Amino acid sequence: MNPSVIQVVAIAAYPVLVYSAVRWLEVGQAGLVLFALYAAILIVRGSRNRTQWGPLLRQHSGLLVLIAVATWRGDRRLLLLLPVLVNLYLLFTFGLTLVKGPPMIERFARMVEDDLPDFTHPYCRKVTLLWCIFFAANATLITILAYAAPLTWWTLYTGLLFYLVLAALQGTEFIFRKLWFRYYQQGWLDRLFARHFPPERTTNGRRSLAYQASRES
Repeated sequence: MNPSVIQVVAIAAYPVLVYSAVRWLEVGQAGLVLFALYAAILIVRGSRNRTQWGPLLRQHSGLLVLIAVATWRGDRRLLLLLPVLVNLYLLFTFGLTLVKGPPMIERFARMVEDDLPDFTHPYCRKVTLLWCIFFAANATLITILAYAAPLTWWTLYTGLLFYLVLAALQGTEFIFRKLWFRYYQQGWLDRLFARHFPPERTTNGRRSLAYQASRES
């Protein structure tokens, strides 16, 4: 099975499994299921590229240890903190690129545009900082829900509302980026933006036009 599919299943199933552990199952049973899911991710991904074993173990070691401790102690609340560790890991990863550079969003952008123009660099840094704030806020909120709110609230947020907030943040950033740089390509959505928000009307839009012309020449 594709490791990405296994990972999506594990993430999607986690809130339901934890809710079930509190309501109907023993903590140990839920812990073993989660442990098996994450072990499957490691085995499938690691078997395809043995050089990935080290990075994979470093990425998932904290999660596996937390599940093992929660299972051993029978502590339901510890299982609720797994998404917190994920957000803290992402916060550390994104934040480190702000110190050592280039920022994470710039690295993502270079996967699409290898010759990324200089005038986009400050924006990439600010968006990377925005994601750091999001991860920190999300970790804080999940911790509060884990210890000071009904389990149904935690399940609703981690199983549904988080993904809605994530989609809203990504969608808002996408629209803002299009309006800010007005860098359009050939897709129907870009043509729609170009019709209503012509690039030649803003400084960044004219920079984007010049950049496109330089690439085509």
